Amino acid sequence: MHPEISQLPSRLFYQGRLLDGPDMDVKTKQPWQSHPKFGCYRFFNISRGQEEGTIHHSMKNVLEAQTAVALYARLRKEFAAISFDFRVGIVSMYRGQVVELQRAFERRFGEDIRGKIHFHTVDGFQGQEKDIIILSCVRAGPGVQSVGFLAGMVHGCRNDGMTEIHLLDVRRMNVALTRAKSSLFILGNAPTLERSNVDWKEILTNARSRSLLTDVS
Repeated sequence: MHPEISQLPSRLFYQGRLLDGPDMDVKTKQPWQSHPKFGCYRFFNISRGQEEGTIHHSMKNVLEAQTAVALYARLRKEFAAISFDFRVGIVSMYRGQVVELQRAFERRFGEDIRGKIHFHTVDGFQGQEKDIIILSCVRAGPGVQSVGFLAGMVHGCRNDGMTEIHLLDVRRMNVALTRAKSSLFILGNAPTLERSNVDWKEILTNARSRSLLTDVS
């Protein structure tokens, strides 16, 4: 990972002990990183996004899917000389959102886009990495007080079963934040995430402090 990406998971999951390899900022350097709308790491706050249930008992967020399409389209437009084929992974904790993302990209770019971009759940993305990862968080809404799969560190677990569930969520969050080599773009609703989970609150605080939070209308 580029050091701008690794510093957050190092602090969240490894107590700051995760060290970068030699010259990783040089080895993972890409032209789009110098663009003010992209960079190496950015949280895009989708202020009007709303989660919805799906018929398969999962969740989706249509506006986040549309934002992912717009982000990818802008990348291709700004850097037309670069081929992004096989270099981008688009992931979510929710299978329903992965389906929504695939459909949104197919409508914009044609069915063959599924062979050029890797769409998958976070669980299915373990062991893989891409130059660019777009992570769709999905959970959003004024009444949302818990973010389920998106939850992070273990807090107040009462028995072994609860501990196991929370550790699984930690692993998912770790995977989600560490699959990108050059750029990680997170799409989510900041108010929902930071009021629902202490780790997401830290992620948002970190993004603000580094001027890496962009509001998307």
